[in-house]
Amino acid sequence: MLARVCLLVRFPDGSARMPRAMRWYSHPQWYVLLITAVLFTGCNPRQPIYRRGDGQLANYLDKATDLEFPDVEINPLPEVAQAHEPLTVQNNQFGSFWDLSLEEAIATSLLNNKLIRGYGTPGLQENRVAPGVDNLINNVNQAGTMYNAAIRETEPGVVGTPGQINPAGRELSNTSLDVNQGVEAALAEFDAQLTSALNWERLDRPRNTILDSNNNVFNQDQVNFQMELAKKSATGTQFFLRNVTGYTTNNLPNTLQALPSFYSTSLEAEFRQPLLRGRGELINRMPVIFARINTDQELANLEGQLQNMVANVEIRYWDLYAAYRSYQAAKDGRDAAIKTWRTTNEVVKAGGDKSRTEEAQAREQFFFFRAEMERAYASLLDAENNLRFLMGIAMTDGRLIRPADEPTEAAVVFNWYDAMDEALTFQPSLRQERWELKKRQLAVAYGKNSLLPNLNVTGLYRLIGLGENLISADGTGVRFPNAGSEAWEDLTSGDYQEGRLGIEFGMPVGYRRELSNVRNSQLKLARQMARLEDMELDASRELTQALRALNTNYRLAQTHFNRWVASTNEVDLVTLRYVDGDGDLDLVLDAQRRRSQSQIAYYQALTEYNKTIALVHRRKGTTLDYCGVTFAEGPWVGKAYVDAEEHARRRGASREMNYAFTRPAVVSQGPRPAGGNATSDWAPEMVEGVEVMPSEMILESEIDGGVFEGEMSNEMTLELEGYGEWQDAQDTVSQQSTDANRLRSNQVTTPPSSTRSMAMNPPAELSYPVRTVSATEEIVAPQPASASQRGRGQSYRPTRKSVAQIKPQ
Repeated sequence: MLARVCLLVRFPDGSARMPRAMRWYSHPQWYVLLITAVLFTGCNPRQPIYRRGDGQLANYLDKATDLEFPDVEINPLPEVAQAHEPLTVQNNQFGSFWDLSLEEAIATSLLNNKLIRGYGTPGLQENRVAPGVDNLINNVNQAGTMYNAAIRETEPGVVGTPGQINPAGRELSNTSLDVNQGVEAALAEFDAQLTSALNWERLDRPRNTILDSNNNVFNQDQVNFQMELAKKSATGTQFFLRNVTGYTTNNLPNTLQALPSFYSTSLEAEFRQPLLRGRGELINRMPVIFARINTDQELANLEGQLQNMVANVEIRYWDLYAAYRSYQAAKDGRDAAIKTWRTTNEVVKAGGDKSRTEEAQAREQFFFFRAEMERAYASLLDAENNLRFLMGIAMTDGRLIRPADEPTEAAVVFNWYDAMDEALTFQPSLRQERWELKKRQLAVAYGKNSLLPNLNVTGLYRLIGLGENLISADGTGVRFPNAGSEAWEDLTSGDYQEGRLGIEFGMPVGYRRELSNVRNSQLKLARQMARLEDMELDASRELTQALRALNTNYRLAQTHFNRWVASTNEVDLVTLRYVDGDGDLDLVLDAQRRRSQSQIAYYQALTEYNKTIALVHRRKGTTLDYCGVTFAEGPWVGKAYVDAEEHARRRGASREMNYAFTRPAVVSQGPRPAGGNATSDWAPEMVEGVEVMPSEMILESEIDGGVFEGEMSNEMTLELEGYGEWQDAQDTVSQQSTDANRLRSNQVTTPPSSTRSMAMNPPAELSYPVRTVSATEEIVAPQPASASQRGRGQSYRPTRKSVAQIKPQ
């Protein structure tokens, strides 16, 4: 019904009539016409008119570009919030030394590894090893975390419509096949799907009939209920089990129907089996295989970043060692310059123009080494902070890290064939690309299946029942069409059965999209093969450079050591001549500088040699095995252990069934032994590493055109100014190890004042174990390494065992 609003006008004669211009509103058809015109013509938007609007835009200026902060309350780490004031050249007060071993540094970094710091790949700059870039503040998304593998495994992919399964013969393109989903999400394709629907329908319509002249209006109420359980198998077969139940009541006369109201119910079992497209375990399980490969790729990527972190920790550790040695060399030069300055100053007091010149030269030498000390101290603090960052501890906590391990001086020789074979086998990046190659191969086979036509065999079996009632607790025995009959009793009697068998066929004429999919997958396969080939070539190049740098740094360490010995001899000689009055001060000062430079160059070359050993293992992909680090899954929740125990009991009590007939093709070769020989057919069987002990190190120095050979001195003396004796320092190691176990705790406290007062030294007083050299050292030729000294190139250092967790607790 349409409401009408009429305007009546009363005329002088007393009658009230509607104005002629508005009489058309009294007809409903005009309302219908007006509404139809509005709906079909749409609306023309206009700006609204406000009574007091001033049109000022002051409320909108600078609002869109206002900087706002999210409503997130996260407490920063104690290592950040409670860090002490940074150490500087001027502010150099710290509590105590922390004599840190390399093993402890790696273990601490792994302990604090929710996010992998130092994920950048270390590289070579000429023969120097540069650590990877640690740029989390600008590119944190590329850093691996302990959650990455679990996140990849639980990716949901595309959440489809509940209760529906894909039609038989449906296939994905090679691009859609590699969707971002985990294994569980891919296995959901084979889950059973339950759907149900309940509908009520009311019919009220006139009918053109003469059978019932008293009632030409047909009234009917109908309720329909349908429930279906569908499942897809690994072979592509689809099974359906459904029940369809309906209730109908109408006003048809009894002469036309047996019952005025009745229930109808049916049970149906249906199957669809693809014969060509979409048939087979490999094709239907392909998304599951891709999901599993994606997880393996994520693990390979995580392993690569973890290897980078471990290698970078060792590189930073030796950088800190070199910084201490550079500082010590500058300090030794300063001490020598002070002695020379004092000597010349005494001469100046005696008078003489030449002595004033020499005093100025000696004073300049002192300030030169003082500047070198300040620069070396600043570099030392930077190196210490870089190591702290990789370890995941506070940048300043009242202690100053000091490396406790000495770099190896042994000659480590890697067998080229074994090293190259290990690089091709264990490098995570190459393994990741090989998984990608396997995916491209599977995508080609999957795409070729789509070139087959869609041919399906279908079958259906149905039981039907009809009755006045649906079901009761006990059967009445009354059968349709009698009153009181039951539909379910009629259905279970099996009197009414139906069936259907059929063949469905379909194919695109031309296969344009399918052929394009196959061609695209083939091109991607060719591209991936080209990528892998060049990556292997690049791996060979990087390993070649690393082994060349290893040999170069070892030879440089030998040369600079002999240079240090020679410069020390020169200092002694020219100083003695100057004291005797037969020498020039310029020669003394120049010799002192060159001795300091040769000392720094030796320790830099030695640390670069040790860094190169770590780099070789990184480029072989054996860093984790070399450092004793393994992957381990984190603890499960308590409920998981209970479920696992229940599954184990059920599996033990059940009977094993052979599922081999549904197993897809092999896509994985399984794990390789970590760090073991991965000798290929083309690589000869040789010992991978030969180590020459430190006492057998070759030292050559070209003196007078000959070769000067001798034994390298291993004597070490320790200088700890203002910190106590070496024995006292050793007593604090156990306490410092205990402190390392709670590096991530909330306690980042300031050391006691008594401890601080014992070690508040200026940078000039920082000390490190001093290596003394003698100009009369004897250098002997190396002896062949014994069988016990032959190894894999890492026997000079104890095996380090640490565990990196890759899944959340």
